[in-house]
Amino acid sequence: MFVITSDKLPVVSMQLAIKAGRIQEPHARLGVSEFAADLLVKGTTRHDALAIAKQVDFVGGTLASESTFEATLVSCSVLARDRRMCLDLLPEIVTQPSFPQKELDAVRDKLIANARQRLEDAGVLASLHVQNLLWGNEHVRGWINSERTIGAVTRDDVVAWHKTWFVPANAMLVVTGDVDARKLKGDLERTFGAWKKGPVPPSPTFQAQGLSGSRIRLVDKPGQTQTHIRIAQFGIAHDDPRFFDTLVWNYVLGGGGFSSRLMRVVRVEGGKTYGATSSFDRNLDQGSFVASTFTRNSEAVSTTKLVLAEIARMAKAGPTQDEVDAAIANIAGGYGLRFQSAADLGGALIGAELHGFGREYLANFPLAVGKVDVTSAAQAAAAILDPRAYVIVMVGDAKDLEPQLKAEGWRYEKVAYTEPISPEVKEVAKPADPKAIAAMQQLVAEALVVKGGRAKLEALKGLKMSASGSTAVQGQNVPVEIERIFLIPDKIRIDATLTVPGGQKVPVIVSVLGQTGWQLGPNPKTGASQIVDIQKQDLGAIDFERWREPELILLKASAKDAKVTPLADEMIDGKANAVLLLASPYTGLDVKVYLDRKTKLVTRIGYTDGPVTNTDDFADYKTVGDLQIAHKRTQSAGGRITTLTVAKVELDPTVPDSAFAKPATP
Repeated sequence: MFVITSDKLPVVSMQLAIKAGRIQEPHARLGVSEFAADLLVKGTTRHDALAIAKQVDFVGGTLASESTFEATLVSCSVLARDRRMCLDLLPEIVTQPSFPQKELDAVRDKLIANARQRLEDAGVLASLHVQNLLWGNEHVRGWINSERTIGAVTRDDVVAWHKTWFVPANAMLVVTGDVDARKLKGDLERTFGAWKKGPVPPSPTFQAQGLSGSRIRLVDKPGQTQTHIRIAQFGIAHDDPRFFDTLVWNYVLGGGGFSSRLMRVVRVEGGKTYGATSSFDRNLDQGSFVASTFTRNSEAVSTTKLVLAEIARMAKAGPTQDEVDAAIANIAGGYGLRFQSAADLGGALIGAELHGFGREYLANFPLAVGKVDVTSAAQAAAAILDPRAYVIVMVGDAKDLEPQLKAEGWRYEKVAYTEPISPEVKEVAKPADPKAIAAMQQLVAEALVVKGGRAKLEALKGLKMSASGSTAVQGQNVPVEIERIFLIPDKIRIDATLTVPGGQKVPVIVSVLGQTGWQLGPNPKTGASQIVDIQKQDLGAIDFERWREPELILLKASAKDAKVTPLADEMIDGKANAVLLLASPYTGLDVKVYLDRKTKLVTRIGYTDGPVTNTDDFADYKTVGDLQIAHKRTQSAGGRITTLTVAKVELDPTVPDSAFAKPATP
């Protein structure tokens, strides 16, 4: 514990650091530290989220919790007269969290929304891809969350994480502001006294992959008019003796804003872009050095070459005397401005202590910067920067970028912007409990009755459904109208009409009759409608879609030869859902079926196809010909979301084969 007293302002700030963050997360449970941090303030065994918020608002204070790469940080700030609130509430949320399932579901929804949103942010995509490309898939820095990894985290995982890492020996408390240090000690012993002691497990260690030569990844984002560029190399740890030298040469290179070399050469002299920066991680382990910029697609390669040349120049000659003097003046001179509040000082002390520096680090920081000279800065730059070993990521439209890359003779890998950035770890399935399997089979039988009964479903010859809603096209939600016909067993036709910006209506049709099919849609080059045959190798996907027909999925799950694995219950919109894993006849395409525990209706069907997780949500069930049919449907696949409201459902429609036949012209 550290206490820094100051009566300049009548405020008190308490900041607790738990030495557990992203670096401690199991690969199969990415995001669990963020779940835990967000949920700490969402309920305890004594107070729910609303009661906690009311306590904080009543005194005009702040209470926050966040997870970082190295730690979970919990803070509370109030006026000095209200410090009792922090003294009571901070220990409570840290030692007695309840992790309510409802709040966990809300956090999950938020994190999934963030994962989807980053698909539209080329800058964020570039930054995540460059870490994965630099560190690889076997290093924690290369692991990137996806919808699937977020969806895999359960309340049990969060509880286990908290129990493992939230122990007194793994915590550090800093109190700053208008406090009496002697009285504070007794107060803290009272409020934290019940915190159970426990062992601190060792943190995992990772070996960085070797890096020789250059590696380039092109992330294809069609329609992107600007290319976001990241160039990365391995950096240094915070306790590296070259840290302050690196602080100076990086300020000169790209960390000094408009005065930096990258800004000058790319923006002022080259006219390529508005800005360019460089930065390096300041963690206890070795981090990354990253140069960042963006530019018009047509200037992507030439801008990248300018940045690479400037990095090579810094590695070869280092900064000049004038540049070193200016960097020292700005870094040391601006250091004191970082501490405008008690919380600022407490946060800086936590950072120093986490890395083993002590409070002297804060006081001596400007002096250490001032000791850097031209020679030491140049030596550090030469040792850390390697113009021959780096990775490059470009996020932009491949049709504009590939010709430039090929003209330069640069070898590259191309990935779609919707693909998961790092492969997801596969967990070994545990043998299911026979009692759990029997209970799930009974639940499926009950759900089949609620749906309308086995006899009714087995007699169904087909259905025709009309719906309207919206779907995502190139980052924009556009209106869509859909008519879907499915005649059992192998006839399917989907007619969709998209109303794109400007009011133009674009038809899209997919039709399959047995083992032949065709589709109509816009020509990628001309935009005009065209008809093409569905290739034989693509018909397997259509077969799978027919197999997992939502209205018939319960028949598949209740078949005598069905392979059903019960999974842990999940909450959807605050309601408990039983989850079963249904093996399909298509390799790697097992299906998750969610059943509302109360209504016995199917609420979700999901599966993962390669890197893309697909989910279909169902709600607003209505009776149609003795069957329960969902009239609200939401489909999510690879960042694309389609929401539909069903207007009409016709069972056993009469549809001639000619409706599925390929027309002569669009």
